[in-house]
Amino acid sequence: MRRACAVLAPALLAVAPAWALELRLVNADGRPLAFARVYVVGTPGQLIADADGRCRVDPTPAPPFELVVARADGVALAPVRVETFPEGGTLEVVVAGAFSDALTIAAAPAPDIELPPAAGFTVVGRGEIAQFGPATLAAAIEQVPGTGRSNEGADAVPSLRGLAAGRTLILLDEGRVTAERRAGPSATFLDPETVDEVEVVRGPGSVSYGSDAFGGVLRLRTRLADPGAPPALRFALAAATGTGECSGAAEFTGDALGGALLVGVGAREFDDYESPDGTVPNTSSSGYGFRLGLQRAALGGNLRVLWRTDVGEDVGKPASDADVVPTTYPEELSHRASVQFDRPGPGEWRRLSAVVTWDRYDLVTARDRLATAAAPRRLEESDVDAFDYGARVEAERPLGAGRLVVGIDLAGRYGLEAVNRRTDFDAAGEPVTTTSEVAIESARRDDAGAFAALSTQHGRVRLSGGARVDGVWSKNAGGYFGDRSTSTAAPSGFLAAAVDLAPGVEASAQLSRGFRDALLSDRYYRGVSGRGWVTGNPELRPETSWQLDAVLRLRRDRMQLALFGYGYRIDDLIERYRVGADYYFRNRGSADLVGVELEAGATLSGSLQLLAGAAWLRGEVRDDGTPTDGVPPPGATLGLRGSAGRCWWQARLAGYARDERPGPTEQETAGYAVLDGSLGVDLGGGLELAVLARNLLDHAYLGGADERAAPAPGRTVRLVLRGVLGAGPGATGGGGRS
Repeated sequence: MRRACAVLAPALLAVAPAWALELRLVNADGRPLAFARVYVVGTPGQLIADADGRCRVDPTPAPPFELVVARADGVALAPVRVETFPEGGTLEVVVAGAFSDALTIAAAPAPDIELPPAAGFTVVGRGEIAQFGPATLAAAIEQVPGTGRSNEGADAVPSLRGLAAGRTLILLDEGRVTAERRAGPSATFLDPETVDEVEVVRGPGSVSYGSDAFGGVLRLRTRLADPGAPPALRFALAAATGTGECSGAAEFTGDALGGALLVGVGAREFDDYESPDGTVPNTSSSGYGFRLGLQRAALGGNLRVLWRTDVGEDVGKPASDADVVPTTYPEELSHRASVQFDRPGPGEWRRLSAVVTWDRYDLVTARDRLATAAAPRRLEESDVDAFDYGARVEAERPLGAGRLVVGIDLAGRYGLEAVNRRTDFDAAGEPVTTTSEVAIESARRDDAGAFAALSTQHGRVRLSGGARVDGVWSKNAGGYFGDRSTSTAAPSGFLAAAVDLAPGVEASAQLSRGFRDALLSDRYYRGVSGRGWVTGNPELRPETSWQLDAVLRLRRDRMQLALFGYGYRIDDLIERYRVGADYYFRNRGSADLVGVELEAGATLSGSLQLLAGAAWLRGEVRDDGTPTDGVPPPGATLGLRGSAGRCWWQARLAGYARDERPGPTEQETAGYAVLDGSLGVDLGGGLELAVLARNLLDHAYLGGADERAAPAPGRTVRLVLRGVLGAGPGATGGGGRS
């Protein structure tokens, strides 16, 4: 890689043209898009507009070209095509609509995230979330090719490209979602109703984010108020058959404290869900949350301050043995704070971005061995409590015909404590003895990284490269394993090239190097887990990767298509394995993953749109050819959506092949197909009524590949009443269309 960088460096420093196009970005009602982020499709870098929505595109591409614009809070808007330049002065660009309602999701790169160009990027926006009403993050992204999940329950863990168990990074308001669960973080506490969009980035992200981003990044943005917009009260009430859901959420937005303020609350409850074979025990859950967010201009840029409190209670874990040994999460608590700032400049710098995050996370796991004829009841619990922090500064500037991005990224977990408790009962069901042990007295992990990326364009060819160096330290005091510590220096990098083969046709390829450090509990924890007793391994070595990605993108006025192919090698694979009823960790040689994904969208006529996707993935351990855990079976999705008058509708069919290659803690699963649909009507006065149906064919299938997976939910019908009050003319609850 060092030799390749030396060859590329002179090309990356070519001289830029002098002329630059000035843009002024406004929304549909003419208000400037202050501090909007702008990405010119097919050119390197991004821009940040000033308070009047103005920015300079330098260097300026020849028309026609396409702009992808995101609001100041990062939420992507519909792309805009620039056909001609004005004869003089400034080009005013009207940007309206949500990015997820346009059909560029299959073929456009991320507008404001530093990742290699062959990564796959899909937005699941507010409209999509409203029209299908997913109960979990994993369900919100299930239509995106290359995604997977651990099961169908409220605790379902999402993953990308078969890289589960902490190899898919989840960011909520730019802060890492970290959990000491061996399956990986799930954000079980999160209600998708409170999220404005989910960015699904498939492909390696180690240069930008360090550890945990082999498979990609799930980037969630909490909804914020828009400065200058009329005050509004939004609410949503929902009830469902099949899951027994009863939920409600409300938020108020309006100008305050020199900017725009949002205050939101919500609560929801689910009963044990119904499958075609009957009620699935231990699948109920409940939760509530509170949100406070301020967005305002400050110091020549845009400042965003967010607080979230989210609590999940009595979350049941679906399992085939739940009637004998049910596992629940009595509490999953998350308090999160985020301060984000972006501005254009200063000087030659196009943009400066900074973010500081903090959270407190607490998870209680209870594994209840119910009484049998041979043994009385025994309850085992673990209580894990920790704090997380993050700080990131990123700056970008032109450099010759290209651009330079530099940044510092700090992230860590501290104050980790884990306590196991065991309560034994007598034959009458009364508690007899309670004992406790400290699994982890105090542990922390710190990751400090610095990164830089160069990119440039020469005719139809774009070249880019990036490098990052991390120092990672972990320390454990007391507990089962006693005083232990580790330290390592971890390099990451990528080289990439993209070429325009023809108008609207682009090919990209990249070679990436990444790393992933073990979770603190993977090393130092011993105690209760969701599937049984687990013992860590203090001697675990970090995983490293070589990842080759290629993509062919096609853009036409009414069609978008992207075909991805990739091959990944994970060395020093950290594997969870089972001996008897207990689980352990080890490094196990190398694992290879190869896959293909197809993502496409087209406008057929008028408002009728088609979305399609397919994925095939294979993963195995190199030394003996055994399959790896977390690899989803081959599958395809086909969706249609449209609107007529005051109504909108959507339907989606998904099919998955039989999985005959289960991993070491999985089982074979049969193929299945699922049909979902939704219908909504604008009642006027800011009200909307929607009916959302899942698994309309009431098909029976397992909710995951885990060896103790339970049946998935059968037919579910959800009724939702949404309202937007006081938002001015044209407001609607509209499946997110307001």
